[in-house]
Amino acid sequence: MRKIALIVNVLMVAVILLSGCGSTPEPKVIVETVEVETIVTEVVTATPQPEGEPAEDAKMILRVGTGDSGEGLNPHQEIIARFEEENPDILVQLEAVSGRDYYTRLLTQIAAGDAPDIMQIGDDAVPMFVGKGAFLPLDEFITGAYPLDTGIYLPGVLEPGQWEGKQWMLAKDFTPLGVYYNKKIFDENGVEYPQEGWTWDDLLEKAQALTQDTDGDGRNDIWGIQLTANWTTGFEYWIAANGGQLISEDGSQFVGYMDSPETIEAVQFFSDLYNVRKVAPPPADFALWAGGNAEFDNGQAAMRLFGRWPQAGYKENPNIDLGVAGVPAGKEQANILFWGGFGIFSGTKHPVAAWRFLSYYVGAEGSEVWKDWAIPPVASVAEEAGLTEDPIEGVWISELDHLAPRAYVFTPYWGEAADPALRKALETVLIDPEADTAEVMQQAAQEAQAVLDEKLSE
Repeated sequence: MRKIALIVNVLMVAVILLSGCGSTPEPKVIVETVEVETIVTEVVTATPQPEGEPAEDAKMILRVGTGDSGEGLNPHQEIIARFEEENPDILVQLEAVSGRDYYTRLLTQIAAGDAPDIMQIGDDAVPMFVGKGAFLPLDEFITGAYPLDTGIYLPGVLEPGQWEGKQWMLAKDFTPLGVYYNKKIFDENGVEYPQEGWTWDDLLEKAQALTQDTDGDGRNDIWGIQLTANWTTGFEYWIAANGGQLISEDGSQFVGYMDSPETIEAVQFFSDLYNVRKVAPPPADFALWAGGNAEFDNGQAAMRLFGRWPQAGYKENPNIDLGVAGVPAGKEQANILFWGGFGIFSGTKHPVAAWRFLSYYVGAEGSEVWKDWAIPPVASVAEEAGLTEDPIEGVWISELDHLAPRAYVFTPYWGEAADPALRKALETVLIDPEADTAEVMQQAAQEAQAVLDEKLSE
């Protein structure tokens, strides 16, 4: 499952990759904050003219850009083969660029007017790409000659592709957060598995009961839960579940939000799990995604709060007897969504053909393929495949009912303004148990606000 010269910060540089089901191997996921420099000239959004009928024996060629790689390309290729069989007037070329160069290459191609007709983008990059005029709005296509019923989708999977009241992209794959748990460790300690409706208090109680110094050397050998360290996006769950938000809905204020009582309380609870309660292993390396810990994989942590990406590998891991639960409720029941989707390049010469393929790619037909690799976006396909009733997959789907908006939907400057400040704040409170959390968050809010004010004044 699976950036004229300028510097563009991208919060999530690699698109969420397909998380396989069944016997497929665990995908490699790269999610990081990266500063990328490239030469980009002004992108002019022209209104493409409808393509005419191809000459006899001629076919329109569509290019599709994806950040997926390896076995993650298999479902793309299968969908393309099925589409071409049903639409002999169109040939589809898949262009795969793996690693951190994907967005850089896309932006360079966009500036040159030579980008793929259809492009895959991660959720928090949507505002930036739309702001550069990279995509065509899809609303008229959705209701046009080749209509798409958007009511077919699972709850919450349309919204990440929207910006300023328009639909720019449609979902490929996605995941909320969940809590993996190792039944072996729970059973060995006589602790009840996490149940629907559990809370932060329940999480703490179970984590304390499961944290063990088995050899009596004064160091924990089994940890209650592996957490997400300085991963800012994953931390947004804790803010939402405590009834807070990191930015005002008009996108103008971090002060009063990033340093609100709800945010400070959430940061304190999170850091206490590490430093006071000592139920979470210390981050192995802040330079690595989510702290770089591997205790859950090694059978040394009873729980892990994370997305669906590593699930296929966990099912085959001999150290783990896998269970999955929804994230616990704080003051509210909340979750956040990680998402990858496809949109149509504003400079495409074949907008109608591109829409025909896009609506197939992410519609019911494509979902019939995606279902073997990820949770498909189309509700009926997920239901018919038995995923909604599956004890593991059903948890991920049910968590879609509790989604809170992520902060990037209120500003295109999240990656430049807030992400660095919040990351530094999390590292501070995790490294220094004596740090004053309120002061740390007030400083973070002021730093983020200063950058935001500068951007808004440009």
